[in-house]
Amino acid sequence: MDSALASMTISSNPPYLNDAMRQLDYRLWCSSIKYSRERLNCALGSFNPKGVILKQLLHLILLLLITLSQASATEMSLDDIIAEVIHQDDGLKTSRIDTAITTTDHQVLEGLLDPTVAASLSGSREKAPVSSIFQATETNTAQLKASITQPLANGDTLSANFNYNRSSQKFPSALAAGFTNFNPAYREQLNLSYRHPLLRGNNRPNYHKAITANDAAIAVTEIQQQVLAHALSLQSINYFYQLASDEINTHIAAQAVVRAKRLLRYQRKREQFGLIEQADRLQAEALLAARQSDLQQAAGRRASDLSLLNRSMHREPDAAIILKIISSPLPLTRSFKKLIATAFSQRPELKLLQAQLTAADAQLEIAREGNQSQIDITAQLGTRALNTAPASAAFQGISPRDHFIALALEYSDQLGRHSSIASIRKAELARQRILTDQLRNREQISDQVAAASTALTSGRPILHLAREQAAAETRKFNAEMRRYQEGRSDTATIVQFEGELRNAALRAELQQLSLQWSAKQLAWAQGEITPTFIKQHSAGR
Repeated sequence: MDSALASMTISSNPPYLNDAMRQLDYRLWCSSIKYSRERLNCALGSFNPKGVILKQLLHLILLLLITLSQASATEMSLDDIIAEVIHQDDGLKTSRIDTAITTTDHQVLEGLLDPTVAASLSGSREKAPVSSIFQATETNTAQLKASITQPLANGDTLSANFNYNRSSQKFPSALAAGFTNFNPAYREQLNLSYRHPLLRGNNRPNYHKAITANDAAIAVTEIQQQVLAHALSLQSINYFYQLASDEINTHIAAQAVVRAKRLLRYQRKREQFGLIEQADRLQAEALLAARQSDLQQAAGRRASDLSLLNRSMHREPDAAIILKIISSPLPLTRSFKKLIATAFSQRPELKLLQAQLTAADAQLEIAREGNQSQIDITAQLGTRALNTAPASAAFQGISPRDHFIALALEYSDQLGRHSSIASIRKAELARQRILTDQLRNREQISDQVAAASTALTSGRPILHLAREQAAAETRKFNAEMRRYQEGRSDTATIVQFEGELRNAALRAELQQLSLQWSAKQLAWAQGEITPTFIKQHSAGR
């Protein structure tokens, strides 16, 4: 039964009905056209008895206006609406910018391993009084310094520095100057240093864990786009099917108005012949007023829902839309356990929380590492050179003959560690909050799956009974129509039976639409609403 559903287009025209209803619509449509033509012919005949050409021209203009009004309406399927809503949503555009901002943080973290280079060139002259002839009265110094420091990914630090200077002195006597072997003196120092942390900073967690946290943050912003697109898809589904339901309800109300008018005309004729009292005719007028009020309310709800759907796509509120509903076979009945298992594996909200949990774990590792003592081993190796010639000093500076070697163990710690303990506690609470959100979201998803699944399961027998009622009403109407043609029934009964047949058929159609709605909501609750489509559009065009 479910696999026999065909494509259905909801527009200003009557929706899809069964064969009997389509025949009935055809007879009413022909009669309404005949009535409109008679009114138009009378009007034109009173104005111009020979206006045959004018009448044909007006008929052509009327047909053209109807065609243009339908051509101006945009035919859109559910996928078309979801695509347009996702494309037009400003929140998704902002989320894409957030992803780009988070990506730049990755480059900032990579900068932690960038080498640092420093250099300086200085000169000085000092002239001061002395208390001995062996003290220099004037000292001139020129100095060149350069250094480079390279942090390593394992937490170690390698550095090198170069120091080259020239100094010359003047003494108050030649005797004192004769005791100076190097004047001017050229000195060169070349040092290599290696630092290895034993506790805090070992394996550089502020780099590796921060990279992990940033990668997770990037994933969070990307999945956030999918979460937003997923929510927009549900909004579009609800707007789409609500408007489709409004179309059917409006059609039901319009047909009720048509029947009330026909009944009123029938009662007026009977009143003219004295077959009924005035009160009977007043009842028909009251019925028509009530049906017109119902139609106005249905049209108002349709206009409101149409405005919501249009504005979600950044269109004019009253832009005409023809909803193209492509009915598909209803999903097979599955156990609730399998339904929620599928939902838990596919819903973007849970993927988002998992990415946030990865980032929280990395932040917790960073906080715990900051609570350790600082114990480092440093090793230094350098060369020394001293000469009166610049070139000789430079050459001797690369020779290991005059050298410097040092090995040191350094320790530092913060007493109390209040700041680091607070950071650890904050990271633990942030992680615990994410775990709580996971449980809450799982319950919400389970509720959504249960609601959609229950609506789908309970709606199947309702649709079956509604179709059986429509079939029974068809048989009843056909039998009464035969009695009417034989003169054994009246117009009021035919109008009543016709209304019951229309309502039954339209209720079946409405129930079928409701089941399709529930099927889409169940697919959405499981994260199966075109996931690749949402991911493609949420990533930007």
